[in-house]
Amino acid sequence: MPALEFRPLSERVGAEIIGLDLSQPFDAATTAALQAAYARHHLLLVRDQPCTAADQARFARLFGEVELRERNRIQAMEPDTQHVSNVRADGVFGRGDLDFHLDQLFQPMPLKALILAAIEVPEEGGDTVFADATAVAGLLPEDLRAEAEAATCRHAYTFAGSLADDWNVTDAATTTLSQLQPMLWPVPGSADRALWVNKLTTVEVLGRSPAESREMMAAVRAPLYDGAIQYRHHWRSGDLVLWNNRTLQHARTPFDESLPRTLRRTPIN
Repeated sequence: MPALEFRPLSERVGAEIIGLDLSQPFDAATTAALQAAYARHHLLLVRDQPCTAADQARFARLFGEVELRERNRIQAMEPDTQHVSNVRADGVFGRGDLDFHLDQLFQPMPLKALILAAIEVPEEGGDTVFADATAVAGLLPEDLRAEAEAATCRHAYTFAGSLADDWNVTDAATTTLSQLQPMLWPVPGSADRALWVNKLTTVEVLGRSPAESREMMAAVRAPLYDGAIQYRHHWRSGDLVLWNNRTLQHARTPFDESLPRTLRRTPIN
């Protein structure tokens, strides 16, 4: 495989890979270059390469283990995993827009990474916006950052009551999952801390009243909306995006739901 080029997508987040053929095996030099770029940029984009599910899974395994429950779910829906274009995996938890979040904070450890491959997308809307969750701490007032570093949050997979109303949830699991996580998660091997607070699934800050919890969670999430720490991706068919689910938060912009929008999802642990 020829030498790869990595073109930054924004000042803080993402790089487009030039020269990668997803249909070919990855040699040691290519694997090392991809892993180093991922560690640096947190998000990698490949354009104009409609790939099979097998190609996508082979690429995913360079960065971890494919999450078995999701793989089994897709296989149950479509025995031939080469053809899963009817899976609207980016829209499982709601309709329309979706605010910044990390996937599976209600698990003991959220997913390591995610891949979405665009099978069929509308010309307008349905963009995915990524925000650098490790930049948030440095944008907080000093006193709030100190409080956040000491805070623990509870995350729950309930999708009931006001949560369902706020997010237009129509398809929710009946099993309730709950997990405690640090508000600012220490990133292994660095001095960074990533903000682990979701609007959807973070239900309280331990030791604070409901009103105090809501106020603090809104305050620490405010920097996520700063365009300087974001990358907004407008999807085209043939796009594949890999990102670090523990250091980036992602959001979805509204789209016309009468139009097809199919993104094949690969979760990585």
